[in-house]
Amino acid sequence: MLTYIIGCIALIIKPGPDLMCTLATALSEGRTRAATLMAGLILGCWFWIVLLALGVASLFVAHPGVMTGIECVGTLFISYLAFGSLRDAWRTYRGTGADTLHSAQAKGWALICRGVAMSMSNPLTILFFLAFLPNFTREGSAHSPALQTFLLGSLFCALVPFVYMPVILAADALRAKLIGSTRFTVGLKLVSGLMLVAVVIILAREIRF
Repeated sequence: MLTYIIGCIALIIKPGPDLMCTLATALSEGRTRAATLMAGLILGCWFWIVLLALGVASLFVAHPGVMTGIECVGTLFISYLAFGSLRDAWRTYRGTGADTLHSAQAKGWALICRGVAMSMSNPLTILFFLAFLPNFTREGSAHSPALQTFLLGSLFCALVPFVYMPVILAADALRAKLIGSTRFTVGLKLVSGLMLVAVVIILAREIRF
């Protein structure tokens, strides 16, 4: 089990679309909203775990067209978020945006739904679980392979905050120091948008037609 936990933490720490989106949210909108997005990402990840335990996720992987569709949806969704962040930076720079950073932000539940959508539309998540979890299931266990998969995947999800929260708090602390001026506010939003653009590029390169 210790080996599994160490492996999970190592994989969670590895920079990827989910972590970059969370960091971008923390820089532009603060720790509370970044933590809310993280909760949505974890929930979406857990949904994949349930599908994997039920044997449904493997059916998706067996049909390349379905996976390509998921990849395209995920890439388009992140592109939309990147566009919105860059647009907000431009509006703030021009003085045509809102007076505060939170005026046009989605409500908490909508942010959770955004996280779920981002996680569910990232095929790298399910491909990772399909490759990683079977290595730690045991044939002689009293629990069925499906239950073992569910428990191991749930443990992975439970470990995510221990990695993400320090990153979120560090980004929020930086944001708190720079948020006093319009110039730095624009800079934070611009950095957030560019990070999302980087996520789009990463996801787009993984699409296989």
